[in-house]
Amino acid sequence: MLRIGKFFRSLIPFDSLTITTSLTFLEVLQRLDEVLTPPKLFRITLPFGPPPAKPYEGTISGNTFKISRIITGRNSFLPIIKGEIYSQPFGCSIRIRMSLHKIVLAFMILWLWTTGFIGMFSLFAWYVEPSVGAIFLPILAMFFFGWLLCLIPFKIEAKAATKFFSILLT
Repeated sequence: MLRIGKFFRSLIPFDSLTITTSLTFLEVLQRLDEVLTPPKLFRITLPFGPPPAKPYEGTISGNTFKISRIITGRNSFLPIIKGEIYSQPFGCSIRIRMSLHKIVLAFMILWLWTTGFIGMFSLFAWYVEPSVGAIFLPILAMFFFGWLLCLIPFKIEAKAATKFFSILLT
């Protein structure tokens, strides 16, 4: 049952992990601060220019943080990383959740719902009356294209962030 849940979680653009470390609360905050720059409304980074001084931008407030990676170019499917730091007797536990930006998520839900609904309706219409033609094929292809367009870049970035934070906080 656990493998089925893990399989379905891999099909959506959300990710979470918990990192347990022997670092103290202040050491975790210090390490996060070393790789974090304050967010800017507009950030211009050139592909052939110097890399940014710090790889992530965002804020730390108390025991929570909200950050995203600084990239060159555009990637609407870049994960927004939210985390909480919990002190434990022998270190800390950091719970990290990665998700899409709310506007991108709303757009993708609209895209997938619309193409999925119309595609299934046309599939049903074709099943009832085959002379309608297989119009459902390009519509359902748009559904899968949108889903993969969202999922693949998100998962690539989420995997890179997971590796980065695992190394940073251990």
